[in-house]
Amino acid sequence: MKNLKRIMVGIDIFAKSDNVLKRALILAKENKAELFVVQAIQTPWFSVPDYFSSKEIIVDIKGIKKKIEKKIKKLNLNIEVSCFILVKEGNADDIILYESKLLKADMIVIGAHTKAKKRKSFLGSTAQKVVHQSHLPVLIVKNRVEDPYKNILAPTDFGMQSKQSILFAKSICPSAKIKVVHVYEAFYTTGIYTAGSYTLESLDIKEYNEATKASAENNLKEFMKEVSVKKGKVIDGEFNSKEVLLQYIKKNSYDLVVVSSRGAAGFNILLGSMASFILRETPTDVLVYMPID
Repeated sequence: MKNLKRIMVGIDIFAKSDNVLKRALILAKENKAELFVVQAIQTPWFSVPDYFSSKEIIVDIKGIKKKIEKKIKKLNLNIEVSCFILVKEGNADDIILYESKLLKADMIVIGAHTKAKKRKSFLGSTAQKVVHQSHLPVLIVKNRVEDPYKNILAPTDFGMQSKQSILFAKSICPSAKIKVVHVYEAFYTTGIYTAGSYTLESLDIKEYNEATKASAENNLKEFMKEVSVKKGKVIDGEFNSKEVLLQYIKKNSYDLVVVSSRGAAGFNILLGSMASFILRETPTDVLVYMPID
């Protein structure tokens, strides 16, 4: 697993960005990584050149950098991290994606940028675009930050991307405890639906569900050995595996959930429906894993 050497954090100095910046600082300290702080300034659409008899709007880049430096100094208590500040003009998502490649970053940290009250789960357009177009792992910060991550949940389908995402989380959060969870599907109805040449009425539903659960538990044990994780759980998805997993996350004290992509198609990351749902709805921070080139 590649070491985390360069972290890029996208902030909005004009909004509440303390938690995003603090999380990035903590991760940089844990991994002895350099931190690149990027502030995107979108010039108002009504800014026009002088030859249209209008004053050109000038962005006070030096002033903004000083504000960021002051904020970092305030948050950087007992955290000695090499920080580099960049203030760029343009759309936040485009700047973050472009600069992450230019700086050869290993991970991106951004906030959910919610404007909806009492909805930590809401994902802003900037966060959505960065997640779906980044070639790097992206950490979405939704909550208040005090300490390094302590309890991480990693839903898994036992695939290779899931395995890599857990190994990555272990490497960047060495002091955290990780629990692996797998949600399996069980039958809870009988009727005329066919399963091969048999109807569900002719099957022993209870026996089928027990066999399904046993198989999932065996697969989980093997998977846990491969990723060297001690805690794991198999959950009955009942009628709605997404909601069951979401409720499980909410009921337990997890501060980070790790999900993985299914790969990339063109410029977009392919997230499974479960990963997309968790990214959007969970109140915890979310790490979306993409293999680092």
